[in-house]
Amino acid sequence: MSARKKVLGIGAPRLATAEFAALREIADVHWFTPVDHAQVCAEVARLCAQHGPFDAAYVLFGTAKYSPFTEAMLAPLFPGCGLFASGGAGYDDVPTAWLAKQGAYAANTPTAVTNATADMAVFLTLAALRNTTQAEMNVRSGKWRDGLELTDDPEGKTFGIFGIGKIGQATAKKVQALGMDVIYSSRTRLPEAEEKALGLTFVSEDELLARSDILSLHCPLTSATRRWLNAERIAKMKNGAYIVNTARGDIIDESALKSALESRKLNHAGLDVFVGEPNPDPWFTKSPYVTVQPHFGAFTKGTIHTGERQVLDNVRTFLETGRPRYPVNEPLKASAP
Repeated sequence: MSARKKVLGIGAPRLATAEFAALREIADVHWFTPVDHAQVCAEVARLCAQHGPFDAAYVLFGTAKYSPFTEAMLAPLFPGCGLFASGGAGYDDVPTAWLAKQGAYAANTPTAVTNATADMAVFLTLAALRNTTQAEMNVRSGKWRDGLELTDDPEGKTFGIFGIGKIGQATAKKVQALGMDVIYSSRTRLPEAEEKALGLTFVSEDELLARSDILSLHCPLTSATRRWLNAERIAKMKNGAYIVNTARGDIIDESALKSALESRKLNHAGLDVFVGEPNPDPWFTKSPYVTVQPHFGAFTKGTIHTGERQVLDNVRTFLETGRPRYPVNEPLKASAP
């Protein structure tokens, strides 16, 4: 009889408890509660030394306090581990190419966060247009509407999307209900039939910048998109335009954004993501020109439940078939499950 498979877990699910119990029926799962980066590194090394080798490993959601998942952190898993499954659509904090060289898959949860993140983009759009942050501060301080100016309506505005993946498409549908026209620019253009069905117009990058009243960022973080929204591109935007970012903080050059908001080149920014999470630049948390959220877009019960199930499904599918449900790389030399 073959030995039971072993799984290392960085955290245990809060909601997908039935799926977790089912995984533990077919594999020995050794997990710990993550605290910070140093503790996760130490716990991975300890568990690997005591109980390894592991066939697969996973991490769930809410990782800002202990990511990124560096080569040094994951090295104790090898040789032997064939999968590192993580929660969320983005995986820029996972060394996917390095994992492939170790013969391991990396996997994500590509659809779990779509609608909730799109909802956050809509929320931040409305909050920015209506300056609800300053309005709430007024009410809380007893000023009521003193000093508040008239705000902008969404209807008739041009909503620009940079990066038209699943979240960008879901956001487009939602903002169209507010009466906005949607244009987009992306590395890969959608088929004409899909553009027509979604009511989208493809434009060049320069046209996106020039025409957008609201620019919403939905691209993955790569070497090409890191600090993509810089001073040069902001200069091409309309005076008084708005920025919304629910993707990754590093897509924006934060110094350039601060300068544009302070000079009033840009009217307002709605940000759910920042450089240096979970400790963003204090300027953003204090500025009246910014609405902030703590990378909260996917932080809903339904999203976390679905995402946890997809993480565990990646692990279980790999253990049973040798390939996860949602791989994002291809091992150079795949490990046997």
